[in-house]
Amino acid sequence: MIRNGLSRRALLKSAAVASAVGLLGIKPQQVLSAEGGLLKVRMEADIQVLDPGYMIGGSETSIQYACLPRLAVPVKKGDTWDWAPSDYVEKITQDDPTHISFTLKPGLMWSGDSGEVTAEDVKFSLERMLKSDWAARYPTLERVDVTDKLSGVIILKSPFAATFLMGIASESGSLVPKVAVEKLPDQKFTTELPGQCGPYSMTEWTPKQRVVLKANPDWRGTPVAFQEVQFINIEDTKAAELAFEAGEVDVTGVLPETAARYGKGMPAGTKLTGVPGPYYTWIGLNTEHEKLKDIRVRKAIQRAIDVKSILDAAYGGVAQPAHGIVTEGVTGHRTTSKYSYNPDQARALLAEAGVSDLSLEFKTLNEAYRVTAAQVVQANLADVGIKVDIIPLDSGPFWNLGLESKGDEWKTLQMWWMRYRMSPDPSDGIQWFLKNQVGVWNWERWSDPEFEELWTKGLSETDPAKRNAIYLRMQEIMEDTGAYVWITNDPLSYAHKESVVPGFDTGGEILVEITKKA
Repeated sequence: MIRNGLSRRALLKSAAVASAVGLLGIKPQQVLSAEGGLLKVRMEADIQVLDPGYMIGGSETSIQYACLPRLAVPVKKGDTWDWAPSDYVEKITQDDPTHISFTLKPGLMWSGDSGEVTAEDVKFSLERMLKSDWAARYPTLERVDVTDKLSGVIILKSPFAATFLMGIASESGSLVPKVAVEKLPDQKFTTELPGQCGPYSMTEWTPKQRVVLKANPDWRGTPVAFQEVQFINIEDTKAAELAFEAGEVDVTGVLPETAARYGKGMPAGTKLTGVPGPYYTWIGLNTEHEKLKDIRVRKAIQRAIDVKSILDAAYGGVAQPAHGIVTEGVTGHRTTSKYSYNPDQARALLAEAGVSDLSLEFKTLNEAYRVTAAQVVQANLADVGIKVDIIPLDSGPFWNLGLESKGDEWKTLQMWWMRYRMSPDPSDGIQWFLKNQVGVWNWERWSDPEFEELWTKGLSETDPAKRNAIYLRMQEIMEDTGAYVWITNDPLSYAHKESVVPGFDTGGEILVEITKKA
């Protein structure tokens, strides 16, 4: 049974694309062309927190890159990612393994009355990350020393290979105005930026509909291609594909099955761009919930779920099964798991645990392909005697499920479909499962001393083979908890108008400030 979620079946079955677009709430005045000065980008979840220390991600990331300063930016060099100085700095240099010096360009002004962007803003912004939900992005940061108004030195406690790609050049390297943030309650903010300084300014947010960015007339860096960017909120990917085909958005992510279809016959005026899969998808189980405390029950669920059937039904058979969280081509990528689909083993484990008539709630974002996957899981678990109630949720309620700061729903959370993204370093994906993330992003709510020790070793290890072994072992520990059913490293494809050349960050989020016209 499916309950508590807006069904989009009628929308997905509709033959009238224009009618479907109307159901999405896209207004005629929003329908302009990327041929002019407007770029329309689909965002799959509404913004909730733009604060770099407490964000959720997705389009929040895109807005931070466009509207906030940073010291460095990610750049693609061949098949690998590197970093480069940003338009905001005169220089930034790795002086030695633990010291990074920088000098900001003069005359960069915050919006409002926060004055010039200074080295004090850099110090404040990076050091506040150490007390934030995203502290693991800076695992070896000690402090930032200010040497003059525009210069300073970032000091690390020990070398860390991913300091730039995970921290300084990422969304977690976004700078905020010290004087404005210090005036805020708890020195945090949500959907209103306390100060902006970038190629774009966020000028409008209509909840559940759109975010509008407009080119900053005072911007002195690399010129942008579009005078206005609209992020259009369409949570369901199938619905977003319909909107794209109707010309209502210029860029959207598409499902793997759609990418395969487009590969055989592209809609007129369309291009398809693939981004190496930065995502990792799994089914999570709450180890503290009374129904799931017994590890034999969790391991039974691991073996009862047929991942191949999920990939065939929900991904059109074009996605490959995962065996961990680290994506292909990144240190620590696993190629095998210690369990496999085996309903007989699942039934035996349940019998050994003395469990019968088990019923569970399975929560997922209300996207068609995720609900399809949940229905496969529902059938799989029914086959071993477990009843599953599927609960689709919109993005706001879903992303609050495991956060202790958002209420008590984490206490009743049982099983869920989850997808995170990572930068090209295994520590970025692994960080969310540490002990200090229980109640934040470690919704499975477990910890392990060896896992914590390996995390510390992995940060400073420079030998590639040893580092690879560390992250392989950490994922094995995760798997052994029984709290994870690995699904896939989602292939990521974007459909876009031929007139648009989208730019991306390391995690596959669209960067509108580097998106160009063809």
